[in-house]
Amino acid sequence: METTKQQIEKQIDQTILMVERLLRMDTVPKSELLVFAQWLNRFSEYDQANFFERQTAGWGSELNGAAEEVTHEQIVKLLAPVIDHLSERGRKKVVRKEMILSVTKRFLDNIQWKKALEHERYMTRFFGSIEDTLEVGYDLHVDAMLIDYEIIRMTEDTLLKKLIRKLETAFIPLILIGPNDPTVRQVCYALGADDYWDETVGIDERKIRLQRLLRKLRAVSSSILVDELTGAFNRKYLQNAYRRRTSRLERDHQLFALAIFDLDHFKRINDLHGHPTGDLVLTELAALTKQALRQDDELIRFGGEEFMVLFSADNSKHAAEMMERVRSRIERHTFPNGLKVTVSIGLTIIDDVLMDLEEMTSEADEALYQAKRNGRNQVILYATATAKEKLEVVIKVEKTLLPSLSRIELPFHPKYDFNLVADDQKTTGSIQLYVMPLERLATSDFKLVKQWKQAREALIDVIAIADEENQLLGQALERGVTDYCLSPLDPHQLEEQIRQWVIRLP
Repeated sequence: METTKQQIEKQIDQTILMVERLLRMDTVPKSELLVFAQWLNRFSEYDQANFFERQTAGWGSELNGAAEEVTHEQIVKLLAPVIDHLSERGRKKVVRKEMILSVTKRFLDNIQWKKALEHERYMTRFFGSIEDTLEVGYDLHVDAMLIDYEIIRMTEDTLLKKLIRKLETAFIPLILIGPNDPTVRQVCYALGADDYWDETVGIDERKIRLQRLLRKLRAVSSSILVDELTGAFNRKYLQNAYRRRTSRLERDHQLFALAIFDLDHFKRINDLHGHPTGDLVLTELAALTKQALRQDDELIRFGGEEFMVLFSADNSKHAAEMMERVRSRIERHTFPNGLKVTVSIGLTIIDDVLMDLEEMTSEADEALYQAKRNGRNQVILYATATAKEKLEVVIKVEKTLLPSLSRIELPFHPKYDFNLVADDQKTTGSIQLYVMPLERLATSDFKLVKQWKQAREALIDVIAIADEENQLLGQALERGVTDYCLSPLDPHQLEEQIRQWVIRLP
């Protein structure tokens, strides 16, 4: 049983992740900020003096009348007291700010620049030489490095190349500062600078250009190993993690399990409550899962609302019990907007070093889909007797169009069987694609599209057949139509659009 102190610490960690994400956005939907306020209010159940509840009490009135997209400046203003409150809890809990490292001999000239950086909540360090930077500075977590050109001129080529190589390996932006001289500028870019600032670049412009480079760094970093939204590892991490597990299996005979799970009816959450709420649910779900796992277990965002867990297990029963603990913890939890969600989990045991990742993923995936077919919200362990039954995907075409499409080649998919039928034929399927004339879709203010979008038990997408690219087609795309073809209908074009749609299926 967790103590109140442990609950507070975990809430703090998760709140910091959410704050960091909001601060990285140029604009935030007003609805997302209000959902975040609800999260902070629930935090007040544990936090002393109900600080967050008092802090967010005025958000509603402050955002009343504001645009639907809240600017970065407004976000910073609203979150500043929250950041300060979290930071007071100790250095380990400080909301992370980027570290900007400068290499210069002109310390006095940089005082105003240092103040400007720290006012924006950046951390700063200054060194006087490349040698000092290599000896001390590179051990710091650096997010961007600024170097005066006069330092470049004074440094041996081998040391300079060593530093630039380290920066490039870590994707750290390099900014060189020098005179307003085209020749020097070209030399700096040739060395590998990401930007060059001369004396005409003032402090305000410096901040803007620095922010642009840091946004690129975050995008690159998040795409390498960590999923930015949830804080879980991403798929690029998976191959090496699996290889480490099989090496341990070969060396220490330590069995491990691979589990795949996703949220049941996640599309319903996005459709009824909006994508900002869906993002918060995914973020909170990842945090809950990490709390239920052990330190050595690895959580990976496999795609969309689908996650994977690699973890050590003594046997099949032990693995199933661990995943049942994850499932039940999520089922008991109340998510933003008072939502209750569940997950279906499929898992398999790896007890042979020759079992490859693709094969094991396929086994866990099949167990997951069996859990969904059996009613969802359960854990299924893969067994060789598991039926390789595919899910049916129905492609419904307006009946007057069907004869011209009878010969199109439907794609092959290991999880799904595709069935092309007339739109008036009664069929069932958890995934459906409609191919319909635009005029029919637009009837009664897109009534059909509204109904399909609100479907609770199915994923339904729509391809419209339009005579021309006009305002009505624009309205259809705004209402949720997935794609369109122009008439007369080209079967080959539709075949390609169906293939692209299949690629995006979960």
